[in-house]
Amino acid sequence: MKRYALLLASLLLAGPALAQKKAAPEGGRMTLYLEAMDGQGWQWFFLADTIRRNLPASELKVYPLVQKGEDGSFSSRRGEAELAEATRLAVLASAYQSRMLAYLNARSLSPSADGWMDAALFAGINPDELDKKAASEGKADLRKAYDMSSKAGAESTTLFLDGKRYEGYQRLMPLYEAVNAALPAAKRARPPAGYVPKPKPVPPGFWVVLSSGMETNNQLVAVFDRYFEGIKAQELDYGSKDRATRFPELSFVPSYIVAATPEAKKRLANEVAAGLFKEQGGYLVYEDRQRRGLYAGRAERKNVLEVFVMSQCPFGVMAEDSLLDAEKNKLLPEGLKWEVHFIGDAKKDDKGAWQFSSLHGQAEWEEDARQAYIAAKFPDKFKAYLAERNKDVHAADWQKAAKAAGLDADRIEKGFDEGKELLAADFAATSELGITTSPSFIADGRQFMVGLGELTKLPGFGKIPPPGQPAAGCAK
Repeated sequence: MKRYALLLASLLLAGPALAQKKAAPEGGRMTLYLEAMDGQGWQWFFLADTIRRNLPASELKVYPLVQKGEDGSFSSRRGEAELAEATRLAVLASAYQSRMLAYLNARSLSPSADGWMDAALFAGINPDELDKKAASEGKADLRKAYDMSSKAGAESTTLFLDGKRYEGYQRLMPLYEAVNAALPAAKRARPPAGYVPKPKPVPPGFWVVLSSGMETNNQLVAVFDRYFEGIKAQELDYGSKDRATRFPELSFVPSYIVAATPEAKKRLANEVAAGLFKEQGGYLVYEDRQRRGLYAGRAERKNVLEVFVMSQCPFGVMAEDSLLDAEKNKLLPEGLKWEVHFIGDAKKDDKGAWQFSSLHGQAEWEEDARQAYIAAKFPDKFKAYLAERNKDVHAADWQKAAKAAGLDADRIEKGFDEGKELLAADFAATSELGITTSPSFIADGRQFMVGLGELTKLPGFGKIPPPGQPAAGCAK
């Protein structure tokens, strides 16, 4: 009897632990670390929440993602408004986890600054209480959320499935299938009666060629996945033997390269026709000029900065003015030479006359031609003209700026046809480089970047005064 009593006692003691283990989620647990104002992050939430609704045995938990400074303070990439929302999400995750998803769904439909109050009410939470908790407990809850995201290794919006980073892209059915497969067999959803899934086509070969310091743009890879479900990228270094053997004609990185199979050419036909891809040696090559890059096959031009603009693009004008100011105050690298080039199109009509087009119309390409002529014929006065002209680049009276710069307006007028020839050549050279956004830059003949903000990250350019508006550009 004593033996049975001991056995019974051990079972009774183990009972709660066994029950707890049995109650624990068995699979299909999604965890989303969300930057509160990240559009791509919200897309992940909508996908995951839609799947949760259709797979009752699955689970979704959401936690805010923030950055932590050396002084222990928290920040968000998109400023104070995002940090305030992240603080509310941290409190929700800590004190109202069961109402988090209702809040997020309502918040997505109430995006105004005060929309969080409606979202709280919808979720059954007193917004005044939520506000008080955010003020008193928000920092502590943010610290908990930060510790969790750091431990998981999430540095930007990231979805995890059963503790592992989900490596797929933003597609409903692949994520649904992954979550469903993670559930216990008895709790998985079954396909509709009689449905036989069709075999998925094998995606074409896909390579991403990078250089030192570059990373694969996962959002761009996700775009390729929309064309070819399940496509996987193989990374190559530009300096590698494999790259030189497989892609010897490649001259710019990062490049995203798809094998030019008949199916790939069919699916990308419109993009190829629009000039977004180059066909080289049996491959379709997309050169990513969204932020930074390297013209690896181009000759070096040491201590030269090439500036690519549209003369009436406000962002291009601001960049030029910042460079002029930096040069005046000796904030540029010593001995730097910088030159201006233009973005647009030129072609000859059936009579051999040039036909120009520029994003901001005829007045812009005419100003481009004048500036090209002045830079070629009066290089010592070009920047003085640019500084004056940029004060009111849309004014019809360009002669006023010419006079202020010590130029003969009549001579510039007479040289207009020569200016058009210079502009046509400049447009062609810019188009050959694939540059379409004003402002863009090439430093030392090879290092490419879009926007003044990217230029200031380059050693030697960090003292350039920032423009008076957020970073943006005019795209051709």
